[in-house]
Amino acid sequence: MSSDITSSPLSPEELALRKKQVRKSVLVRAVLLGLMVSAWWIIFVPDSMVPPDLKYILGVLAGLVATGFYLFNLRATLAGTAAKD
Repeated sequence: MSSDITSSPLSPEELALRKKQVRKSVLVRAVLLGLMVSAWWIIFVPDSMVPPDLKYILGVLAGLVATGFYLFNLRATLAGTAAKD
């Protein structure tokens, strides 16, 4: 006996709905990652390293970069176009 589950092909409506749900979850994950990086930077970077006003700006920029980096690498991985070293 085989334990493989055969899946039936999805209709175009079901496929579009599934892609929409996956995109939503990926974007939520990317935003949460960006928020965590931003919060870490703002909370844990010492004031002796950067001025306090600049710390908040750099924290937000670090969060945006982390979000973009995550989405870019995920796109590259799923598309199969990852850069070769």
